[in-house]
This record gives sequence, C-alpha cells and structure tokens, in this order.
Amino acid sequence: MTRLLMLVEGYTEEIFVKRTLAAHLARYGVYVKPIVLWTKRLPGGSGYRGGVSNWKQIRENLLNLMRDGDAWVSTLLDFYGLPEDFPGLQESSDVGDPQAKVAALQSRFAAELNHQRFIPFLVLHEFEALLFSAPDTVGAHFDKANLADRLRNAVQEAGEPERINHGAATHPKARLHDLVEGYKETSDGPTLLEKIGLPAVRAACPHFDGWLTRLEALGDEAPQLSTGGA
Repeated sequence: MTRLLMLVEGYTEEIFVKRTLAAHLARYGVYVKPIVLWTKRLPGGSGYRGGVSNWKQIRENLLNLMRDGDAWVSTLLDFYGLPEDFPGLQESSDVGDPQAKVAALQSRFAAELNHQRFIPFLVLHEFEALLFSAPDTVGAHFDKANLADRLRNAVQEAGEPERINHGAATHPKARLHDLVEGYKETSDGPTLLEKIGLPAVRAACPHFDGWLTRLEALGDEAPQLSTGGA
C-alpha cells in the first residue's frame, strides 16, 4: 500500500479527489488523502483554508505534510493565479508554450522543496479547464441550449482544454461563470467530472494525464477491473 498526501487549493478540488480520484488510485494500491491548503492558522487549531496568496503559505503547508516520512506528497494547485513570488514564475514569462512553462515551474517547485517523495503538479491553466474535456456532457448537465457548442468552440480556438488561456476574463472558470448563470464551483465542478469520467479527461488533457500516470505508478498492486466510469 502506498499513501499519498495531496495538498489541494480549495474545497472543489478536495471533493474531486474524494469522489473520483481516490477510488481510481486505490485500484493501483495508492491511497490518497486531500488536504485543503491552510491560508491562516489561529490559536486553538482553527483557521482559514482555501486559495493561495503567497509562496510562504504553499511551502509551509508542504513542509508540514513532508514530516510524514512514510507518505508521498503531491499538489493540485492552479497555474492560473499563482502568487507572484512563486519560484520561477517571473522567469517563466519568457516561455511561450504553456505546457513548457508549467513543466519548468514544476521542476523549480520540486527543486525548492528538495524532497524525494514529492510530485509537484500545477493544473494547466486551472481546475475548471478539465470540464471542457466533454462539452456535450456539460451542456446536458445544465440543459442549456448552445452551451456545448460554445465550450467546443473555446477548446478548438485554444487547441486543448488545458490551453484555454490565462486572461482575467477568459480563464476557464471565468468562461463558465459567464456561460452558466449560477454555476457553483464546489457542487457543479466535481459532479461534472464524475459524469465526464477520468478516461475522457485524460484523453483531452495530456498534462493532467501525465501526472495521473505518475501517481498510478506509485502503487504496488495491479489495477483491479472495474465497471465504473473512472
């Protein structure tokens, strides 16, 4: 059995890990526990979780997880909205290809933490990009005319869901809020990814697929056959 602690950006990601990712990785002998990033701790053990405002927060959260010497550690953080003091972010602005840019940032991320059981992952460009993997499923979920076509057009324009851009009004989450009145991140997002299924997400999102393939390889058991959608 392999234990995996996963630092996630917010409650949407936490729900996704618990509902979808955990069951999938368990078939490979990998047992994942999501931990929502602490942004402020208060006396008595309480505090605030979710979101990222500076590199120090990320580093301190991860160092705390790395004190567990038996577990692997990974992240599920958005590339979009990374704090300006994130290591290598300013230098990466000269890299044109977004996948190459994120790969460089992940390498720098790993070097900064220098932990042999750390697998950094930054979602390109953010978690909601994964929902663009199956426009028809999203359109049917909201029962909204022309929604699937508009999502499909966004993917075709960008080239892949993960390449939908970094603009303040055009990043994936902003597009969903613009197209779907009342879109709820913590309920609609994880529910849609359950409906879409990991195979469809992996086929459309190579950066995500590479990360998941690496996590699967941590396991010490062959995957068990399943009839589920994940």
